[in-house]
Amino acid sequence: MIRFIVSLFALLAAPMAAMAQTAEEAPAEFYQFEPTSGLSTLGIIYTIAMVGLFLYVGWLSKRRVASSEDYYAAGRNVGGVSNGLAMTSNYMSLATFLGFTALLWSIQYFLVAIVLSFLGGFVMISIAIAPSLRRWGKFTSMQFIGDRYGHAAKIIAVLCMILLAQLYLIGQMKGVGNVFQVMFHWDYTTGLIVGGLVVTTYVTIGGMYGLSYNQTLQAIIMGIALFVPAAIILWKLGAGPASFFPPFGYGSLVPQMMDALPSYFDPFSTRDGALPLTPKFYTAIMLSIAFGTIGLPHIAMRYFTAPSVRDAKMSTLWGIMFIGVVFFTTFAIGFAAKLYVVNEINANGMQIAPAEADLLVVVMSQAFTPSWIAALPVAGALAAGMSTIGGLLMVIGTGIGNDIYSTVSPNASDKSRVKAGFFFTAMGGLVTIGLALNPPDFLLTSVVWAFVVASSTFTPVLILGIWWKGANKLGAMAGMLVGGTLSIVLWWTKGTLLGVELVNLGPLGFLVTAIFSASAAWFVTIVVSLITGGEKDERILREVDRIHGWNDYDPRRYNGKAFPLGCAAIALALMIWSASPDPAFVALEQAQAGAAEAAEQAEAAGDEAAGEEAAGEEAAGEEAAGEEAEGEEGTEETQE
Repeated sequence: MIRFIVSLFALLAAPMAAMAQTAEEAPAEFYQFEPTSGLSTLGIIYTIAMVGLFLYVGWLSKRRVASSEDYYAAGRNVGGVSNGLAMTSNYMSLATFLGFTALLWSIQYFLVAIVLSFLGGFVMISIAIAPSLRRWGKFTSMQFIGDRYGHAAKIIAVLCMILLAQLYLIGQMKGVGNVFQVMFHWDYTTGLIVGGLVVTTYVTIGGMYGLSYNQTLQAIIMGIALFVPAAIILWKLGAGPASFFPPFGYGSLVPQMMDALPSYFDPFSTRDGALPLTPKFYTAIMLSIAFGTIGLPHIAMRYFTAPSVRDAKMSTLWGIMFIGVVFFTTFAIGFAAKLYVVNEINANGMQIAPAEADLLVVVMSQAFTPSWIAALPVAGALAAGMSTIGGLLMVIGTGIGNDIYSTVSPNASDKSRVKAGFFFTAMGGLVTIGLALNPPDFLLTSVVWAFVVASSTFTPVLILGIWWKGANKLGAMAGMLVGGTLSIVLWWTKGTLLGVELVNLGPLGFLVTAIFSASAAWFVTIVVSLITGGEKDERILREVDRIHGWNDYDPRRYNGKAFPLGCAAIALALMIWSASPDPAFVALEQAQAGAAEAAEQAEAAGDEAAGEEAAGEEAAGEEAAGEEAEGEEGTEETQE
């Protein structure tokens, strides 16, 4: 199950584990989860029922698809509550549903920073881009970029979208395959193909109508599947009546946690207090996650389905509330998982392997709840994975089937655009299934990487395109190209470019490379736009006024220099700061180097002592052999 997200933090834990353990220690015995037959059987039943329901909803929705607006934007008829629920399930991926418990067990306060950045991103969406995107009235953020900056910029945006969508998608597909493999004892390939074909089918045939209705159902399933087991688990652990509202239900268990792990609530350390977190880290995680959330195209698509600007704003507010409840419920389960591991598993002389940590929700559900409840997280995890896959397939189908197709064939009929959407959505699903059959190793960190790519490509050009009339096509194209290239290179090289370290955050650096790549995209977009004279097309300038709700046109409105120059100055300062050494990590590196040197000296001393001992033994052996030879000569002389 979502081992890609847990393996990420297993990788981060390696340096700490080297400091905490010595080679002479005996390897720990690892706990291995084995689902009961009842849990597996009920999980299969729940899964079959869900799959049947999702396919039926997709088939019913096909009847409502009569135009491209129906297929790509659900007729702009999805209300605030439904859109908020759909946004929740669209965003709460399989990695979120199960992986957050593993991450909270593993890294504690680190996850708090990530989650608050997620929610902060939605707040910024509701303020900065949601109303304007809805007034623009298209289908995708790539289409907005094309109308605002030109066809070439739209093509670059679609290519960036395909990259980040595949980074997101393959991990989700892999997770769905692993759910079937671990819980139902299917082989990975069968689980991947079945799960992938199901979601590809209902998204393709139902379009945005089918996706929206299914995502609403999936959000409800996820909520029940997480909330009910969490309440029972906390009750059984002794949390008392507060356990019936899990987000705040673990308060009475805090003293136990403080005794078991005093560093759990420390905002400036993680990995059980072994790895420091610094102000630079918190700034970087905001730029990577919060600004990445703004740029995710499958989130922006939800605003184009709203009937009005007011409904678009309400969708965000409902989405923030639902997502917040789910996120904070995962905190409660992660808190319970930490106590359970310490008090039950560790107490019995066993450890939880990082690759098994994502099963902790199901482990505790099986331990504390009846099978019909314990199987709910399995259903919730699959619903979460399918929902995110569906949203990303829809954005691929829309980006290629509408945005690119309309550029290549501007005179194509509306019916042809709908057919193109069918084809490219289906092809996107099939290609992703094929890639996920044997995914490359770097996809272990693909979900977080997708956020870095989004924050470094889409976010700057969206916000500047809405709030500054001076942003032009050359600036947008340069910003996306620079930001996209740096987001790939710096992640791959863990923060270095041509041997120069551009992101210095110790072992956490490559997780938050957007502190440099996103800042560079902002800086380049603004500077190139200023150098090339800004936007001159009055039609576009009038549109900028219109999407802010103005009925008249004023060339001075949103055209000042203070906003872009201030953003450029902040971006440049962040780029310089990101490369500067961080004292906390410098001290950590010195400690690691000292420990390694001490270990080498001890090994050398041990080798030297062993050599002296061996030499002594050899000399003693030679002396004994000489004495034995003399004794034999004496015996022979006596006999003679």
